[in-house]
Amino acid sequence: MADINIYVCRIGNSRNLSLRDGTNSPLDDELTTVVEPSQIIHWSLDPNPPAGRNDGITIVSVQKADSSIPKYRNSQQLLISQPTVANGVATGQVVATSPGTGKFENYSIGFTVNSDAAPKCTYYDDPTLRMK
Repeated sequence: MADINIYVCRIGNSRNLSLRDGTNSPLDDELTTVVEPSQIIHWSLDPNPPAGRNDGITIVSVQKADSSIPKYRNSQQLLISQPTVANGVATGQVVATSPGTGKFENYSIGFTVNSDAAPKCTYYDDPTLRMK
């Protein structure tokens, strides 16, 4: 089973992310990534952002969405632990034993905009992981 690379950029000058996993066209933040037990996931800047997207951001975190928010209420923890971020790339690992096909986790990608003046604000966008 291969690692999954999720490429992240932003849509124009907005605070919305555009995500792709190497096989899918940019689907804004609606990308649902299908994962398997023990798979490694890397979130990194898109090396070739499509037209209308730009890579002028820095990924600062990937974190579990707040389960007290109604739209996240039935999500489950599918990552072993909080992903680590080094040199703008976040890396996480899927749990070793599947909680069941179709179980999902919403998570947030935290990012700063490189052109913002200091102190930089962190913005968040929330795609989905789904078990095979």
